[in-house]
Amino acid sequence: MLSLFLVWGPFGFRMDELAEVVGGKRVSMTVLYGPRYFAPLRYLALFLKTLILLMRERPGVVYAQNPPIFCPLTCLIYSRLARKKLLVDHHSVWQLKTVGGLVGRVIGFLERFAAASAYANTAPNSEWASQLRWMGGRRVELIHDYVPKNTNSRDESLRRKYSQTPIIAIASHGGHPLELMEAEGAAAGQVNGLTLLISGPEEKLKKRFEAMKAPPNVKYVGFLPRDEYERLKASCDLAVNVTVEPHTLSHVLFEFVASKLPTITSRKIVVEEVFGNSLQYLDMNHPEELVRVLRRFSTDEDLRATFRARSLRKHAELTTLHEEEVRHLRALLPLQDH
Repeated sequence: MLSLFLVWGPFGFRMDELAEVVGGKRVSMTVLYGPRYFAPLRYLALFLKTLILLMRERPGVVYAQNPPIFCPLTCLIYSRLARKKLLVDHHSVWQLKTVGGLVGRVIGFLERFAAASAYANTAPNSEWASQLRWMGGRRVELIHDYVPKNTNSRDESLRRKYSQTPIIAIASHGGHPLELMEAEGAAAGQVNGLTLLISGPEEKLKKRFEAMKAPPNVKYVGFLPRDEYERLKASCDLAVNVTVEPHTLSHVLFEFVASKLPTITSRKIVVEEVFGNSLQYLDMNHPEELVRVLRRFSTDEDLRATFRARSLRKHAELTTLHEEEVRHLRALLPLQDH
């Protein structure tokens, strides 16, 4: 039985991981990705492409990611007509995260309808899972993100390619406006001996980075090939993830822990309940606070070693948690290799 994992976007690391562990076929679709003014045309084109794909592949199970909610809604049409199962993975609750006003209320109605109509729903953190249950979602399961241990070693030639400073930090972003890339760059510019490398999709970040007028020790490296990105994380000294996104448990935090990177991030309940003391938290997200913390981590090797050890222990805990959650997912919706 074919199980199709569908994302309307150029990438979806979470769905990559879930498809691999339960034996599904992962498909990404995108048209005119990026600019919001293309959204109506983009969603219409994706609606048609998705229906064609589903009718051609005839999957027995469709696992569709929200947002955008129009992806699972399109798959719901197929599942009803073909009498197949639809599982919706709510990367976030779109209404609460990005949209307000009348449009937000419409999006909220569609999300409630999809969650109640799907055979089952999954969420990446406890806050989204609770919200889905409140919305009337059926069979809601909490499935955290997971990233396998980064097996790469420190690559000195790769470090020299990107920086000549003794300390290199990495900040990976997806492009959300509440990710404080500008604050990270401004703070890094005040720390001697540090280079900050910002990575992420050019469609969302390139112009924004150019507008920052970043200091010389802050560089945008683009969206790197997977192998180079993994080697780069293994070669950096620390990581930064500053954001005021509500309810969000950033996927990159799992990546950084998997690479044993001492990580500086914004304090949020949903983050602390998963990562505990394995991360260094910012209480205020003020530039001055970030400068102080970056200077401490850049100059104190013992501090970095402490957080590397904490990351290693936390990854072992997350591996055990992941194995348990995958068992729950398989019991909820058994999936077989196609």
